Amino acid sequence: MSGVKVRSLRFSYGKNIVLEDLSFEVDEGEILTILGPNGSGKTTLLKCLNRLLKPKGSVLIDSFEISKLNEKELAKLVGYVPQIHSPAFPYKVVDVVVSGRTPHLGLSIPTRKDYELAYDVLGRLGLSHLADKPYTQLSGGELRLVLIARALVQQPKVLLLDEPTSHLDLRNRVLVLKVLREIAREGIAVVMSEHDPNLASIFSDKVLLMCKGKIVGYGRVQDVLTRENIAKVYGVKVEIFERNGKRYMFPIF
Repeated sequence: MSGVKVRSLRFSYGKNIVLEDLSFEVDEGEILTILGPNGSGKTTLLKCLNRLLKPKGSVLIDSFEISKLNEKELAKLVGYVPQIHSPAFPYKVVDVVVSGRTPHLGLSIPTRKDYELAYDVLGRLGLSHLADKPYTQLSGGELRLVLIARALVQQPKVLLLDEPTSHLDLRNRVLVLKVLREIAREGIAVVMSEHDPNLASIFSDKVLLMCKGKIVGYGRVQDVLTRENIAKVYGVKVEIFERNGKRYMFPIF
């Protein structure tokens, strides 16, 4: 099976249970958005899927049990874009992107083909004009897209993103999510966390709604993002409207 299959996933920090009995699937070509308030376990879940944390239960990626893969094998399957990243050195953007080829290089240095792939990915994301720009001089939206480009040159089966639209203005939020939509259409399974249920509704195929480390709802947007579930998870009453097959939620004060 291509994509992600999670069964009975659990994770604790000592006696503090953070994730409890999570099961879900994401097929290739789909976007799954993880929603929930702060402290619900979204980032912890993404780190478990990338084995930055080691949970109990089963996580299959492209039919491989990740607990049985070495770091290099896992990096060939999974691209990860963290929520927080502060560039420290003024490397050229293209060099930052080509660093995503590391799992495929072993002890060798990047080849011409690796750079051609990096330039190709930058072009697809509309970032060609930034190739020679110092990484430290990027805007927030540009930085997020460059990190996505770096993950894509790994040629992963699954792309994990921790709040890819955080701290971005509305234009750049939409830009990043449109790029992710295109990436999914190429057959990559995309799993991302998000704070805005409306953006999740517009750009997702599936939603995983969490609260205190448990799943409140999982499945199609229409089935999960209901008035009852939103009130239960966020403690906010909303009015829901639908237009052109998309669902929009507005808080009621």
